[in-house]
Amino acid sequence: MTTPSLLCPVRSQFEFIPEFDDFLDLFPHRGSFLWAEHPAAGDRPNWNTETRHLLTDRLIKQGSHLYGVRFGSSTHYLMLDIDRKSQYHPYRDPFAIGRILAVLEPLGLVRYVAVSSSYSGGIHLYFPFMQAPPSWAIARAATILLENAGFKPHRGQLETFPNNRLSFGADYNGHRLPLQAGSYLLDSDWNPVHTTHADFVHRWNLAQNANPVHLDEIEQVIKQHGRRSYRRIKGKAQKFLNDLNAEINPGWTGFGQTNHLLGKIAQRTYIFHHAIHGGQPLTGERLAAEICMTAESLPGFEQWCRHQHDLGYLCLYWARCVEMSNYYPYGGQEDVTASEPIKLSPNQQRAAAARERIRLAVEQMIAAGEMPTGIRARHLAIKKFCKASSDTLYKNKDFWHGEINLKPIQDGAILADQAEQADLRSLEPAPDETIRASGTNKLSHASVPSPPAMDTDGTIPLDQGEREGEIHPTEQPPLEGVALLRSILADIEKRQRQDKARRVITDPGTPPDEHWFQPLLTNLHSE
Repeated sequence: MTTPSLLCPVRSQFEFIPEFDDFLDLFPHRGSFLWAEHPAAGDRPNWNTETRHLLTDRLIKQGSHLYGVRFGSSTHYLMLDIDRKSQYHPYRDPFAIGRILAVLEPLGLVRYVAVSSSYSGGIHLYFPFMQAPPSWAIARAATILLENAGFKPHRGQLETFPNNRLSFGADYNGHRLPLQAGSYLLDSDWNPVHTTHADFVHRWNLAQNANPVHLDEIEQVIKQHGRRSYRRIKGKAQKFLNDLNAEINPGWTGFGQTNHLLGKIAQRTYIFHHAIHGGQPLTGERLAAEICMTAESLPGFEQWCRHQHDLGYLCLYWARCVEMSNYYPYGGQEDVTASEPIKLSPNQQRAAAARERIRLAVEQMIAAGEMPTGIRARHLAIKKFCKASSDTLYKNKDFWHGEINLKPIQDGAILADQAEQADLRSLEPAPDETIRASGTNKLSHASVPSPPAMDTDGTIPLDQGEREGEIHPTEQPPLEGVALLRSILADIEKRQRQDKARRVITDPGTPPDEHWFQPLLTNLHSE
């Protein structure tokens, strides 16, 4: 025998018994509810979560405990919780709630119902609306607008209900139901007034009719004002992408914006399209087509863009511009010409010159056997020798700090370099404490005799008493030791003076005055 369908229990028959109360109907989500014993005066409630059964109308009416509710997949209201000690409370900032109301206006939220949360003095602002958007969407949009305006949702300061969940599947935060112990409607001066459930429902209905919240506006707020977190894009590149989104997503808001928008779209598409959507970076006509499609999808395109007839040409132009610019696709390498010389700033040039002086001083002192063994004594000796500051010495301490070879080079220990000859013996290791000479050694001049002087007819004069055909050129001994170091330092200082004089001559920044020629005269006299 078939059992009648009326006798088959279904889930809905196990739900709570409705009391058809307009106030209780405002809070339909009763699963995973909160409850707490009524606390003693001055104490905070100890909230618990009940998941085994639903919160019923009759339990709420009984009033034996305090109750709170959470949110389901959609909601008809948004609630803000401002604690008594919050910096946004009217007693601390009388204009904060007005600013919050202006911030939420893009969502269509313009009117609220204000109640005191409890005897603690906190405030709950209820923003009811007719349509029921997804709870996560209204929470996300409200959080974005508040954070962008400087209102940071934080426990004990400002909280949004439903909250902006960090992960899907988790319960939304719950809030206590209004008009329980210590909760009253508030007037325009934030003073409590006598309250009944009917008064609350009346204010709720007035605010609900004044808040035209629609899902399209919520999605637009999230898209235009939100800053996303991209898994494949890291660091400063993610900030740059969000900055581009902030420029592009609002679309056209007036005339004269087409080329500016196309330039930003070209940047974002060329740099980040492959990192967001996958595939290879877009170039050429494919890049131009994506720019065109993005532009046509933005708000205000049909109303404000006056280049709809030649949009394809403009997109191709901007695609070529971004490809020829200094930008390159995310994750790629910048095109750097290896042969291009590195230009040093004046500070870098002075630092390089000081480093070279220290290196030469250390080598010369070691060669002369004048390098002390102690770090302190070595520091003072080098400082006196090359006239460098302590800061400069310690910036280049790799030349002198720590263990270095203090043995001076012995006479005859430098062997002639045989690298230019095809003698394989030059590849053999040199004896201990010997150093092979190198043609790039800047501490010694090339052993090439000075050319003899010539007469005006091109002949070389012969010294009296010498045999004809013998030539004895006049030789100058090469500089050594301290004299060589001083000569090198003098050359460096001379080049620096010449560079400084050249900058003074070519600097068009200031007009000449009575002091303009003084550096030139000083440099000329010093030379």
